Amino acid sequence: MDDIVADPGLRKPIHEFHPDIRDDVRRAYLQMGPCKPFGHNFPRKQEKSQTRGFVESWLGKFDWLEYSVHKDAAYCFYCYLFKPPRTNDFGNVAFTKAGFNNWRNGLDAFKEHVQSIDRYHTNARRNAVAFKNPRQSVAHVWNVKGTEEEEQYKTRMTIILGIVRFLLLQALAFCGHDGSATSSNRGNFLEMLEWYRKKDPNVASVTGENAPGNNQMTCPEIQKDLVRACAEETSKAIKTDMEDRLFAVLVDESRDASIKEQMAVIVRYVNDQGHVIERFLGIQHVS
Repeated sequence: MDDIVADPGLRKPIHEFHPDIRDDVRRAYLQMGPCKPFGHNFPRKQEKSQTRGFVESWLGKFDWLEYSVHKDAAYCFYCYLFKPPRTNDFGNVAFTKAGFNNWRNGLDAFKEHVQSIDRYHTNARRNAVAFKNPRQSVAHVWNVKGTEEEEQYKTRMTIILGIVRFLLLQALAFCGHDGSATSSNRGNFLEMLEWYRKKDPNVASVTGENAPGNNQMTCPEIQKDLVRACAEETSKAIKTDMEDRLFAVLVDESRDASIKEQMAVIVRYVNDQGHVIERFLGIQHVS
């Protein structure tokens, strides 16, 4: 983040960043926006019988235009971020690396830059828009067939997560002894999902055999990931409720069915209503 500089005259060129972090750099600059120092006392230089300098109104006229206080020069925000590699055309170098400061022809040069035949600026701007909105990018079109599948995925995720939360709240086991399709009792998780499917046609349309074969979200690994996420969110909620209050830590020993030693960790504190609250944080296996 030390290399993310607002002044375009002091910036490190995009191609000098490691390829693995260039998108992060672009994202940081897009969030920052073009450097437009409104209210700055722009210096003026004597040119023959006239004094010329950067005109502040240009910043409002061209959304891509930015000004370097350090170099007293103008730059193109989008061309800096998405200029094609190995482009040495003067018009692009002036607005990305060297900086433009021929204020006598400033307005005409800015218009020419936007309307250039090579379309470098137009392509850079289009790439910036696609980068900010991934749904418009080619990669997104290839990876996601449409918003309908996304909505089905979200619906399926909501249903599965609801079942996981219910089983966690009731401290019920997820899997049974036999989870195959021929089993009469496939376990709480799969049986509850099947009950849900029979109850609601909308659920049946996005789960079970109607879901993609590799995206049914019923395998034990997915269940464990969701359980872990619920545990993290629960711990975060407990910490938020505790804030900076004084609290006590209760540690107790327990053993599971296989006679393995476990350490249960609980916190106790007083909430805003004056009630004593005890919250279970987790179990740590110890040797």
